[in-house]
Amino acid sequence: MTTQTQALPTRSATDRRSGLRQRLAQLRGSGAGSFRTWPKQIRKSESETGKLTDAELLSQADRLRELAAESQDPSLTPQFCGIVAEAIYRTKGFRLYDVQLLAIAAGAAGNVVEMQTGEGKTVVTGAIAAIKTLNAPSVHVGTTNTYLARRDLEELTDTFDLLGISSGLLPEESNENVSRSVYRKQVVYGPGYQYGFDYLRDQMYLRDNRQTELGTRTLNRIRGLDPYRKLIQPLDHHVALIDEADSVMIDEAMTPLVISLPTKDYEDPTPYLIAKKIASKFVEGVEYTIEFPAKRIEVTDEANQLAHDEIADKKDLNLSRPWRIYISNAVRAERIFQRDIDYVVVDDSVQIVDQYTGRILPDRSWQDGLHQAVEAKENLPIQPGRESTTQITRQRYLQMYDQLAGLTGTALSVSKEFETVYKCPIIAIPTNKKSQRRILQTRFFADLESKLSAIADDVCNRHVTGQPVLVGTKTIRESIEVQEALIAKGLDPTLLNGVQDQDEAEIVSLAGQLGSITIATNMAGRGTDIKLPQEALAAGGLHVIGVSPNSSKRIDRQLVGRAARQGQPGSAQFFAAATDAIFTENESSLTRQIARRAKTNGEAGNFSKDLSALQSSIEARNYKQRQDMILRDYWMDSVREAIEKD
Repeated sequence: MTTQTQALPTRSATDRRSGLRQRLAQLRGSGAGSFRTWPKQIRKSESETGKLTDAELLSQADRLRELAAESQDPSLTPQFCGIVAEAIYRTKGFRLYDVQLLAIAAGAAGNVVEMQTGEGKTVVTGAIAAIKTLNAPSVHVGTTNTYLARRDLEELTDTFDLLGISSGLLPEESNENVSRSVYRKQVVYGPGYQYGFDYLRDQMYLRDNRQTELGTRTLNRIRGLDPYRKLIQPLDHHVALIDEADSVMIDEAMTPLVISLPTKDYEDPTPYLIAKKIASKFVEGVEYTIEFPAKRIEVTDEANQLAHDEIADKKDLNLSRPWRIYISNAVRAERIFQRDIDYVVVDDSVQIVDQYTGRILPDRSWQDGLHQAVEAKENLPIQPGRESTTQITRQRYLQMYDQLAGLTGTALSVSKEFETVYKCPIIAIPTNKKSQRRILQTRFFADLESKLSAIADDVCNRHVTGQPVLVGTKTIRESIEVQEALIAKGLDPTLLNGVQDQDEAEIVSLAGQLGSITIATNMAGRGTDIKLPQEALAAGGLHVIGVSPNSSKRIDRQLVGRAARQGQPGSAQFFAAATDAIFTENESSLTRQIARRAKTNGEAGNFSKDLSALQSSIEARNYKQRQDMILRDYWMDSVREAIEKD
C-alpha cells in the first residue's frame, strides 16, 4: 500500500504555508528586503576584520552568533557576511566580487538566486550556508549528485573550520549511524534526493513504532527509550539551499521519492509473456489509442475482451493484478517505452534513464507490473515486483523547511511559480564580466539523417581550427547516433551518456581542451567547471551544439550556458528536425511545414519563432499540470486534517 507520510510531530499544510508567509514577512520587515544595500556593509565589515588574527576572527564570529541568539538585530547579518567573506579570502586566496556579494546577500535573505554558469555558485552557496548558521541550528545543502556534494564541501571545509562551523557529508551508501551523526552538524552537504529518502526512512520507523502495543510504548518511555532519538534526521527542518533550483523545485517538483520493497521472492513470467504476445497483435487506432503528449494508453473494451478470451482456458494462471493491467502495460512497454531513451539494458537488467538528467538509475523500478512488462519485451528474466511502502514528492518535502533558498542559472522564466509555491522571489545577478557568447540561429531539417549530416560537417569544420566542441543530446540513443555520424567522418569524439558522478564531471571538465569533441546528454556534468587553455580561447572558445530543442527553453539555456563563461569567447547553436519529439509528440503542424520547405540537402528555412511559440505553449501546459497537482495535494491535506479533527 502506498503511503504519503508527514513528520511527527506534524503541522498541518495550512499552518506550514501560513508559517512560510509569516517568516517571509518577518524577514523582509527585519531589513532583509534591503539586501541590495548589504555589499557596502559587507565590504566595511570585511575591511575591519582583515586586521584580526584567525583566533580573533573566530572569536568575533562567536560573539555575533551569541548576539543573534539574544536579539533580532538585522544589522548582524551583513556584519557576519563580512566575516565570512574575510574567511573565504584567507582560505581560498581571493576576494569575492561585488556581484558575488550581492548573490550571497540575496540567498541569505531567502531568495532563489539566478547566477550564470561559471560565476562562482559553489563558493556563493557555501557562504550563504555559513551565514544562515547565524540564525538557524542547521542548514541542508542539496546538490544534484554525491560527487558534487563531496567536491563542494571539500572546497569549503577549511572556510567552515575557520569560522567554527561544523560540517559534514551524507554517505553515498545508506548508513543510518553515519547519517545521524552528519545531520547533527551545522552545515550538511548531500545529494538533494538523499534528504527526502532519509526522511521517508524515519517515517517508516515511526509508523512501525506506532504499531507496537500501547503498553510496550508506555514502558519504553518509562525506561527512557524515546523513539525520536533513533531518527536519522532531526524533527525540525530549518534551512535548505538547493543547487540547480529550477530543476529540483520546478521540473522535478511533483516527482515522488519512493521507498519500495519486493512483494515476493519469485515472479511468474507467464502472464507477462502471454500479455506481450497478445499486445504485439494490437493495431493503434483499433485496439488501443495513444494520447500525446501525455503518452496515455487507452485499450478498447473490445481488445480487453479479446485478451480475456485468450486466457479463458488457463485456469492455473497466477495473476498478481487485474488482467487488463497486464495488457495495458504490455502495450505501453512495446509502443511507448524506447530502449536507450527511457531505459537501458545492463547485465540482463532493465535500468531506468532519468528523463531530466539523462542519468541511469539502477536502483529504481517502475511499479504495478510495468517494469516486468519491459523485461518481458526485452526477453530478460522477470524480476519480482516491488511495492511502494512510503513516498513523498520533492515539493512536499521541501515545503517542510522553515526557509528555502537556491541557486541556478535559469529561473526568471518560472519566477511566478517560485513565488506561488515556495514564497521564494527570484533575484537575477549580473555577470562579473560582459558575456561574449554568440548564439547562432537554429537550423531546421526535414529528417534526422539530414540533421546528423549537417552536425557532423559543422563539427569537422570547427575541429580543423582546434575549436573545442560540446555536443548536447537529449537521449542516450541520440548520443550514439551522433557518435556514429562523427566517426564516419573520421573523428574520435568522447562519449558521455549515463556514466555517473565523478567520471561524468571529469569528462565534461576536459571538454574545453584544444580540438576536443565531447558528446554528452544535456544535463551531464551540469555544475562542472569547463576550463579552456589560451589556445582553445584563441580558436573561438567552447562551441556548444544542441542536437535537438527541448520542450523547455530553460533547459536549452542550461546547455547554452556551458559556453562563454566568465567573459570568455564561445558560441552555441541548436539543430532541429521535423521528426524531433518536440514536434511529433505535441501534434505540431511544424512537422509538415518544415518537411515541405526542405531543400535538396534536407535543410529548411527559419522556424525559430514558431519553435519558440511551441515551447511557450508546452511550458504553459506543464505549469498548469503542476498547479493542478498542487491543488489536489492541498485538497487531500484538508481532507486529512478534517479526519484527524474528528
